[in-house]
Amino acid sequence: MRRILPLFVAGLVCCCPAAAGAQAGTQDSVTGVGVALRLDNGFVAGFDISASSGPSGENPTGNVQFTQGRFPYFGGSVTCLAVSGKVATVNLDTDGFAGIVTLEVTDSPTGDLMRVAMANRSPGDCSALGVAIDLRVTSGDLTVVDAQPFPSSKDQCKNGGWRTFGVFKNQGDCVSFVATAGTNPPANQPR
Repeated sequence: MRRILPLFVAGLVCCCPAAAGAQAGTQDSVTGVGVALRLDNGFVAGFDISASSGPSGENPTGNVQFTQGRFPYFGGSVTCLAVSGKVATVNLDTDGFAGIVTLEVTDSPTGDLMRVAMANRSPGDCSALGVAIDLRVTSGDLTVVDAQPFPSSKDQCKNGGWRTFGVFKNQGDCVSFVATAGTNPPANQPR
């Protein structure tokens, strides 16, 4: 019996078809854990970032935490997220530490970067940063996902357009989503 089980498992692996290709991401997100170095003074901080929103920034959620050694430095809840390509802007409410802190994250193959500003802005203002503190990720990794926005017109669903969004089961599902202004979610969207 011990000899038959490995052969049976190997047979299953060879005979079963591969899983279908991954669907396109349905949410914008920035995630990562690691250590960053402040470039102007050598300050080192650990970070843990988990932020997500709809593909157009709707319903932002998540948390960001910076630590110094084993101790919390600052962090907070995500109040907005704007993603363009491999750059994400995240606002977090630090709950009294410094008000709203804005974090700009760049997911780069040559080295991930962060910029931090304790800017006087509203929680939902995820516009680009001006003056900021520059940090280079020295260990760990940041991943930024820029999901394609959902369709806003029925024409975007026609002629196979529904397939490009990666979440609709057919053209009718896509058209229904547009006709109900998104209240009828895509059938294949992860919940």
